[in-house]
Amino acid sequence: MLPFADMRCCDCEHWSDDGCEEAAEALVLEGWPRADVRPEEDADASRCPGFVPARGLPEVLEEERSGREASARVAAIRGFMGW
Repeated sequence: MLPFADMRCCDCEHWSDDGCEEAAEALVLEGWPRADVRPEEDADASRCPGFVPARGLPEVLEEERSGREASARVAAIRGFMGW
């Protein structure tokens, strides 16, 4: 497992709707025939040898973390208030 355990293909600098040239090259290096690689946006990137975190990824991860924390606080308050 690579250090990108919770990353998705759309979190990579190389991801685009047109396909992933980095993934295609990695497959060729492993002996696979040349192919267009078009991963889904939410595909797991944990095993991708060409994964490079996108420039805006830290901000996205911070927003997701903040959202989870806010949801947890609301759930705790509702539990405390008996709602």
